[in-house]
Amino acid sequence: MVRPRYIARVMNPTRRVAVAAAAVALIAGACSSESKSASTTATTAATTATTATTATTATTGTTGTTGTTVAPPTTDAAPTTEAPAATQAPTTDAPATTKGTDSTAPATTEVALVAPFETTVLTQTFVDSSRPTPATPSSAELPTRTIATTIVYPEAPGPFPLVVLNHGLTGLPSKLSRISTAWASAGYVVAMPAFPLTNGSVPGASANVNDVVNQPGDDSFVIDSVLALSDDDSSPLYGRVDGEHIGVAGHSLGSATTYGVALNSCCLDERIDAFVIMAGFVFIAAADNDYSRPLPVMIVHGDADPVLNISLDQGVYDQLAGPKWFVTLLGGTHSTGIEDVGTPYDPVVDASTTDFWNTYLSADQDAEDAIRADAVVAGLSTLQTSE
Repeated sequence: MVRPRYIARVMNPTRRVAVAAAAVALIAGACSSESKSASTTATTAATTATTATTATTATTGTTGTTGTTVAPPTTDAAPTTEAPAATQAPTTDAPATTKGTDSTAPATTEVALVAPFETTVLTQTFVDSSRPTPATPSSAELPTRTIATTIVYPEAPGPFPLVVLNHGLTGLPSKLSRISTAWASAGYVVAMPAFPLTNGSVPGASANVNDVVNQPGDDSFVIDSVLALSDDDSSPLYGRVDGEHIGVAGHSLGSATTYGVALNSCCLDERIDAFVIMAGFVFIAAADNDYSRPLPVMIVHGDADPVLNISLDQGVYDQLAGPKWFVTLLGGTHSTGIEDVGTPYDPVVDASTTDFWNTYLSADQDAEDAIRADAVVAGLSTLQTSE
């Protein structure tokens, strides 16, 4: 169930990153097969959202705007089997055609907001000139980090809470179009960075797993950049982003990034109010995580995940202060209900994670009860919680 919306601080900490050798071995072996983890029989999800391709020109700062309006997704039906997510080639630049980009600021005063909203997709290229991109076996070191970012937002007056959604190793924002559209249609601005060395359009991306230590910094830079667009009266995001309500979520290696930016002293961002982990694990210097932080968290994991065993997230859940929620997808594998592979679990994940954001980013008084209802489906999912 979805409802209208609307809690962060401001800090941009220094980054020092240490990587445990044992974790390096784990992710290098497990996540190299991440994009192949779904079962081999399947159909495409009926609710897959439309994404947009836009032109971008890299500079120090932000470039490129284009929007495509998408109708709110429906969740009345879902395929009954699961398919591997196809690796997508990088998109080519195309002339921008903008929809809903009037430079007039959206009204932010007393406006009745009723979800679900139509959504618009745009792309931006953010260039962080303060941090380098390390050399890899197939590429030289670069003095900056270029982060192409897909943003899905409600086509309605804001401001709306911001959620950063992180893809996994060899993943892409385009593989997360269904869940990002579900969140945006419920009243959230969803920013999906394509990490410079681990996204699926990078040759040999699976060998670049260690760059995850730089990805929490990418998240913070994306937050900075999206908030700047909300202050820019020439941007289609002008006035739409609520910088006082920020969440972060991630799948697989993107969850390792999320644990880092939410908990780790290397790269913690104090602006984050809540986070969602999907088929994840801790990779960045686990000893530097502050599990006692009273930060709301939801973890979603399949109990048949062949890539990252559910025990990895369960062990973290047991240490977290909470409030905390753990959704187990019964028989779910690594991308079940998360990437656009099309499974019966999709409505469970879409609804329960949206309920979570509604509870902790939008202060919806009824959303906590909705989590309990939507996260428990006979034969598909169970719920563990400690609020």
